[in-house]
Amino acid sequence: MKHPAGGLYTTKRQNNGLVFDPRTKLILLIEFDILIFLGRSLFYEMGVFLLCSLILAVGGHRRNAIKCIGIFAVCAAIEQLIHPYMSHFLISLVYFAVALIRKVLPIFILTKWSVETTKVSAFVAALWKMRLPKNMIITGSVIFRCFPTIREEWTAIQSAMRMRSIECNARSLLFKPSETITYILIPLFISILNISDELAAAALCRGLDNPGTHTCMTEIGFKRQDVVLLILVTSIFAGMCIVRILGVRL
Repeated sequence: MKHPAGGLYTTKRQNNGLVFDPRTKLILLIEFDILIFLGRSLFYEMGVFLLCSLILAVGGHRRNAIKCIGIFAVCAAIEQLIHPYMSHFLISLVYFAVALIRKVLPIFILTKWSVETTKVSAFVAALWKMRLPKNMIITGSVIFRCFPTIREEWTAIQSAMRMRSIECNARSLLFKPSETITYILIPLFISILNISDELAAAALCRGLDNPGTHTCMTEIGFKRQDVVLLILVTSIFAGMCIVRILGVRL
């Protein structure tokens, strides 16, 4: 039985947008991590979020960009609706949770896009080109490889707990915290520790700590789209930093 290309053994989503260098994605993540906290107004956060959604759309994740815009709009609407009732404790907790989701959503979707559109080998090659310390490169490689493995472990634990009639959702964590932590979170943490050790050993066996020159089958280099995107985002980032230094509230 034949399988189409990119079928069973493909873990990366097909990218129909522009391809960016892994170093560009790292720089964008750092700049957006700082940029999102430079302003507090809803209009400022909306502008940052639209810029982030535009990057996702150009990078081939148009559906995710549209979904995230919808989530941001829902969060903003909920905040405006419940803001007059902030004197109630539970409502204030809901307001805080919604505001936190809206705040970290751009970072989350950028990280998700970076992981799904970057091969591990390309990421490691980019770290070598940045001439980072060897220990940092090995750690970054292990962390990057952990994400899909942790997702698989989480899915397997969920399936095993459902077979034992144990719920695995936010409701069970709220109403049955001890059972959820014992049967779900602790096995997940133990699996993560074992996975990290195995991935570190695999990376060393593949010669990641070899002092010689490292090569990569994936072409690594800044292209026109990288330069344009970096100039655009860095200019906005520098402008916002100058505005904050001058004492202007956003």
